[in-house]
This record gives sequence, C-alpha cells and structure tokens, in this order.
Amino acid sequence: MGFSEEFINNASAEVTSQTMQTDFDFIEKKLQEAIVNASQAVSYFDPKDVSIYLQGCYACKTNTKFQSKIEVIVELNKTTEFDYDTMSYDDLKFRDDFFVDFVHYFNVNRFKQVLANELKKILAVKPIIGATTILIPAFGSLNHAVDIFPCFKYKFFNQNGGSIRCKLVYDQKLDEHFLMFTNLHTVNGNMKDDMTKGNFKRMVRLLKNLVAISEREDKNIHFVRGYYIECLLFNVPNEMYYAVDGKLSSIFLKIINWLNFANLYDFVCQNQILSLWGNADGFWNQHLARQFINDVIEFYDAFPDKRIEVIKEDA
Repeated sequence: MGFSEEFINNASAEVTSQTMQTDFDFIEKKLQEAIVNASQAVSYFDPKDVSIYLQGCYACKTNTKFQSKIEVIVELNKTTEFDYDTMSYDDLKFRDDFFVDFVHYFNVNRFKQVLANELKKILAVKPIIGATTILIPAFGSLNHAVDIFPCFKYKFFNQNGGSIRCKLVYDQKLDEHFLMFTNLHTVNGNMKDDMTKGNFKRMVRLLKNLVAISEREDKNIHFVRGYYIECLLFNVPNEMYYAVDGKLSSIFLKIINWLNFANLYDFVCQNQILSLWGNADGFWNQHLARQFINDVIEFYDAFPDKRIEVIKEDA
C-alpha cells in the first residue's frame, strides 16, 4: 500500500486548463459591463478605477487535473464620494481605525451588493452570495464556476513605517472587514517554489489531488480548501522538500512525517503576516488541520500501490 512514484509524478504535475482562459475572458467582459452599470447605481466610484484579474490556483499554477473554480479579483482602487455630514459615529470611527491610500469613505459591502445585482441582470444564471465572494456557477458555455472577490485597494502600514499593498474585504457572516494579502501570498509562494526547485507547488498539487480523489471516491478525507493546503505546506521547512534519492515519494513522506509531529500553533498564512488560524473567511482551524493531516496519512496507508492514474474513469 502507499503511493507509487508514477502516481505521485502524475498527481503533482503542472496542469494546463484548455477552457480556463476562455472562461476568464467571458467573465471579465461581463464584469466590465456590470461595473459600468454599478457605477451608475452608486456614485462613489468610476469604472476606470476598477481592476479585474486572476488570483488563486490558476494564477499560482497550483490547479490540478480535477477542475477548480476560477477566482477573480474585482478591486476598486479609489472612491470619489465623501460626505462627513452623512456619516454616523460608527462610520467615522471605522474610517479612523484604518490607514488607507485614499481619503474617501468606503463601503466594501455596498460595492459587493450592487455588483451582484448587476451581474444577476446580465447573466442567465443567479449569482450565489457568499461570506466574501459572489459565486457564478458553471452554465451554458461557462465550464468553470467563478468566485468573484469584490474588494478595495488598501495600504497596510507596518511598524517600521513602510507599507504593504493588500485588499480590504467584507465578511458578511461576521459583519466585519478584514485584510487579504494576496499579492504577498503569490510572491512568497513563488519564492518558496524557487527555493525548493519546484517541489513546493508539486506537493500542493499532490495534496489537492488527494482531496479531490477522496471526495470523488471514498469521502475518507474531509474536504479542505486548496488555499489551506497551500498555507499548510508553506510552513514546512524548505529542507523537507529535498530527498537524497531525489524521489517525490520520499519528499512526500518527509513532509507528512514532519507535519504529523509539528506544533501547528505558530503556523502563518502564506502572506507571512497573519496567523493561519481564525474565524473569518480565509482562516482555518487547528483541530481541522490536524484532522486533515491524519486523514492524509490514513489515505496513504490504504492506497493501492499499483494505482497510477490520478482521475478514476467514470464507469
């Protein structure tokens, strides 16, 4: 039992989606239309101040042979409306608690809601409003589901006087805003991949494939978001991504053994600023992370060593 070298090579290989770019081009065009319409419904932003771009697995090249959602950032770079007379005490306090790179009042939730309303009018499918995102399910010629992240450009000032570009996002479930450091996430992931000779992203794709295989076939691994897997593996020391024999199977065993005995308390998100653990959308739970590590070990122990395919063909 266990993973054969051929299976691991297949499951960790970089994958090119034949339909992702077409789907992104389609949704980008619809978003541009929705943004123009939304700017007429609310007066505090100009369509030219909104950026649309990929994030997530397709941007980081950690997508697998199982189809993943396309994650798209819709980022408002500045606002144009500001009126102290109409702001409540809570509004003023909220603004004063943050340091931003624009001087105008902001409301991420309002931006998200008006954008969702316009997408509903334009598309032939009803968007699903999540805690932080607008989900467009696959329909018609759209092969992938699309997760849209409405956010505002934000400048986070650190203690040494410098600043970091990030995103201000609204969590509908918790009714509060939080920061997303997606730019740092991407940069740090690429740096770790370079320092581990590509083995970091290979292991990310491998574990994401294991989750997808289990979800499809036996349900033995509790479903885990790919972002959590990426952050979990980011905390594994670089030296664990090398093996004397150079085999990926040896590297996998080193990593999973290290995680099995690791103290997870100090684990951080891949942005290296925020803890990986929390209640807001985008943060994980230590107990669930430990459950995931145990699930992967048990899945490995029970896996047929002669199996080499990543995706089991439908009967």
